[in-house]
Amino acid sequence: MGRHSLPDPDESSERRPDEPQTERIGFNTDSGDQSDAPTSDFGDDESTTRFSVDSSGPRTGSQRSWDNGEWTGTHRAVTPGRRGVSVGIVVALVAVVVVVAVVILWRFIGDSLSNRSDVAAARCVDGELAVAIVADPAIAEPITALAEQYNQTADPVGDRCVKVGVKPADSDQVVNGLKDSWPTDIGERPALWIPASSVSEARLEAAKGPESVSDSRSLVSSPVVLAVAPQLKDALGEQNWGTLPELQTDQASLDNLGLQGWGGLRLALPLDGDSDASYLAAEAVASASAPSGEPASAGLGAVSTLMSGVPELPDADADTAIDALVDASNPAEAPVHAVVTTEQRVFQRAASSSDMNGKLATWLPPGPTAMADFPTVLLSGDWLSQEQVTAASEFARFLRKPEHLGELAKAGFRVEGAEQPASDVVDFAPVSAPLNIEDDQIRTTIAETLTASAESPTVTVMLDQSMPTEEGGATRLANVTNALKARIQVLPPDAGVGLWTFDGVAGRSEVAGGPLSEPVNGAPRKDALITELDGQTASNGGAVSFTTLRLVYGDATSKYREGQKNSVLVITTGPHTDQSLGAAGLQDYIRGAFRADRPVAVNIIDFGDDSDRATWESVAQITGGNYQNLGSSASPELAVAIANMLS
Repeated sequence: MGRHSLPDPDESSERRPDEPQTERIGFNTDSGDQSDAPTSDFGDDESTTRFSVDSSGPRTGSQRSWDNGEWTGTHRAVTPGRRGVSVGIVVALVAVVVVVAVVILWRFIGDSLSNRSDVAAARCVDGELAVAIVADPAIAEPITALAEQYNQTADPVGDRCVKVGVKPADSDQVVNGLKDSWPTDIGERPALWIPASSVSEARLEAAKGPESVSDSRSLVSSPVVLAVAPQLKDALGEQNWGTLPELQTDQASLDNLGLQGWGGLRLALPLDGDSDASYLAAEAVASASAPSGEPASAGLGAVSTLMSGVPELPDADADTAIDALVDASNPAEAPVHAVVTTEQRVFQRAASSSDMNGKLATWLPPGPTAMADFPTVLLSGDWLSQEQVTAASEFARFLRKPEHLGELAKAGFRVEGAEQPASDVVDFAPVSAPLNIEDDQIRTTIAETLTASAESPTVTVMLDQSMPTEEGGATRLANVTNALKARIQVLPPDAGVGLWTFDGVAGRSEVAGGPLSEPVNGAPRKDALITELDGQTASNGGAVSFTTLRLVYGDATSKYREGQKNSVLVITTGPHTDQSLGAAGLQDYIRGAFRADRPVAVNIIDFGDDSDRATWESVAQITGGNYQNLGSSASPELAVAIANMLS
């Protein structure tokens, strides 16, 4: 039988006939040729696999063979024609092991997650931690969706479960609310604020101090553009922010650009629901219009010129302006030719309607880009607990995860590295570097110039001509008159303004008070005021300010206009030199003339170290006005003061 041998007789004689026999079956699993390889029953060869087979039933010593097989001297049964275990059996065994492992792993993970949820719930022993978030309306919806995700996965803070809530609000609502009285219709005062741009943050810090903000970082961005009819986009060509004021005021400007019958540019600058676009555009206009080497505040006159020509609309909302643009049957005759807004807003408007292609386009002025940067502004205030501050900070970090920024990109915001959505109107073309105005005071000044323009005041300006001091390349009087002209140009047509001047001899009425749209000597009162201010020259000598105010205050009280805020604006350097009326006499007169039912406030802008300061402060207090002392007229503070007081 070749290398196979018969069983050892002695081995069979030692086993009882009725004892169950365990037979070891060995086979070599080496992949090579095994025909002549010796085998060992209990050797160290790892390629030998052993099976134990329990043969039931009685056996005799000579009963040693399998059907169709042979017994070998190594107690291995060798079946002719077979070299190992079936591959199918091995695969089946492996499959069973894998299935069992998956089931065990799945149950383990499920139990772990369940236990984690139970532990987290057990840790929230003090209930929920409400964290208020206020966001610009343009970004509030996707932020709300991300907040819902965050609430489901956020770890507890302390012993409380975090519950982030998002409310939409324009920047004016938030700045004014945190400065004065918080409006209840936008929820609780927030721990995190996402305005449209850092200019809103600058306005808040100017009103509440830098300590009101603990951290601020840009989240996403959107360039400021002009939403226009496609025909106008082509005609604007290489115009820029600095040329817009002239296009706005020249009633034939678009005719000269090849758009016959269009007249002048009718550019709307909405202040509501427009993601700070008008504030940012005003910065770009001021920066482009300022003389070389001068700060952006030197271009405020161009901003005022641009604002003076805005088309009249029912309100200052961006939707109203865009509706007036796209709903017109004839673009040339539309009440609005262009709207300052953000690229993201145009994208959303186009996405919400199927017929914007051919009606709406975007024009991005060349030069530095006015950019809405949507910062996450972490606030600091006594209304916040440390747990709320911590949770707001964690949520801000959550928003910056790539997958969450990708969701914001789908809404039309620009995110570095993210794919922009398709649009028939917006092409998301590359933009130049953002416009950077580092001085927050200048940014606030430009913004306040726009926000104050919606008021319709009645003001009599009382201007001191004896201000010859040279400041910033011009006399103090010239700086003041330039600031006054810029402010008057943006006041509504029904605002009432009059002008008095005084020197060391007398006070006199230059332009009688009344609505700016009313004619004075054949021209609108606005033009008469501008002409008079242009003709002012500085005088030497004293100033008869007290006696002039007595005349002016009596005139303003007699011409009180119902439904408007009535005031007198005194701009002086001092000191008063007419001894016929002293400080005590002036204060007594003001107390007697003031009427609570027809109040006329006296506001004072006082330059330098004026010895009459205490008197002016008292007069302002008696009438409910404001006093502000300025060290120089060559600073942004002058424009802000005039904007606030001439309103």
